[in-house]
Amino acid sequence: MSLRRWLRRRRLERQARELLRTVFTRPELLRGTSLRPHHRGRCVVTDLKVEEERLVSVRFGIVRHPRPYAFSRQSHQVIEYYVYDVKTQALAILKGHNLTRESGEDSG
Repeated sequence: MSLRRWLRRRRLERQARELLRTVFTRPELLRGTSLRPHHRGRCVVTDLKVEEERLVSVRFGIVRHPRPYAFSRQSHQVIEYYVYDVKTQALAILKGHNLTRESGEDSG
């Protein structure tokens, strides 16, 4: 990868992180998802969609540890994938994946 391409990618990734920072401060975007403002530090940018040198969408994932029931001491490890559309300023969940159940640790 050339230096110019690497610098461009780095600039776009920085821009994506700044966008996500603002997403996590806007309650209207988080409504309808399981995301909360304190989850911001755990999100990881997985993909960027770029058209004509402009950021169009940001895909990111976050690992969460929800409890199946409020009174339960057990927690699951779940990875959720989201996409933020820059143009429409919309946040949508792509899929969720329960890692605890996949590994067979959730028997009962």
